[in-house]
Amino acid sequence: MSTLTIPKLADELFLRPIVISMNSLALSALMSYVMSANAGIDWRSITICVTSDILAMGADHLKDKEEEFSSDRNNANDPRLASWFLYARTFLIASAVLLAFALSQCPISTLLTTATFVAPALLWTTPISFNKFWLISRRLLGRFSRDRQQPSTSAPVLVIKRIPGMKAIFNGIIRGCGIYAVVFSVLSGSGNLTNTLPSPWSVVQLLVWSTVNRSCHAIMTDVRDFEDDMKAGVPTIPVLLGSILRTKVILTACHMLVMLAFIENTYIMGSCLFAAALVWILCEDSPKKAFLFSSHSQSLFIIWYLLTRHI
Repeated sequence: MSTLTIPKLADELFLRPIVISMNSLALSALMSYVMSANAGIDWRSITICVTSDILAMGADHLKDKEEEFSSDRNNANDPRLASWFLYARTFLIASAVLLAFALSQCPISTLLTTATFVAPALLWTTPISFNKFWLISRRLLGRFSRDRQQPSTSAPVLVIKRIPGMKAIFNGIIRGCGIYAVVFSVLSGSGNLTNTLPSPWSVVQLLVWSTVNRSCHAIMTDVRDFEDDMKAGVPTIPVLLGSILRTKVILTACHMLVMLAFIENTYIMGSCLFAAALVWILCEDSPKKAFLFSSHSQSLFIIWYLLTRHI
């Protein structure tokens, strides 16, 4: 186990959630801009997407680091390390307050939409026992008192993170379709939703491009940990494929298919080419920060588009 240090805590608890959430900021800003009837950017949808990202990722990292901290007795003698966990909790509480405030300014449909996409992310590493659901169903059916004397049997426990390929699927759906659903809910609730998106954008482009890009990036981060995941038997996409080269070929094909499908959109074309180049530039020996900042293969071209609208 690696030694827990302050720079490592700062990276895991603050830098990573913030950097990843900036992609959600860029994508939600783009969607808000092109889907708005007055070509404006709604702060509520951006705030909801960014804070939800921070909460989901920050809570996951905080849980992992607290377990690592408590497993080493030497850490108890270092109050500086303990203080960083306090800072992280304060950061998450502030994000939760900001999220609650933004949701309070939106219709109830936005709250339900946000909960639908955020809940699975918050339950990412939580063991889900079907035994509880079985007991509840028996009570509802009036069978609990009759079956109470029967010996209990162990029910399967589900951990979403351990389902093969689920990381890529969740990242794509939550950060692609989820962001679109939140923006749509906010704008439609305020009567500010446009009927026609400005050229060169369309709803299909936004959904497919975002979902594929986020899913592919999630798989690329697994390329970095290929050897460790292979030894530990973690069912990531690269491990299931059994080869980093095979994984990179498939990822490149995904980016190229999206580019060809929306070849008329210069921004999507540039983003896909850049993302495909990163697939081959990055490898298992590349630093973690390189993989972290590669998450912005969309953001750069979104910024380019938004700048051209106001220059």
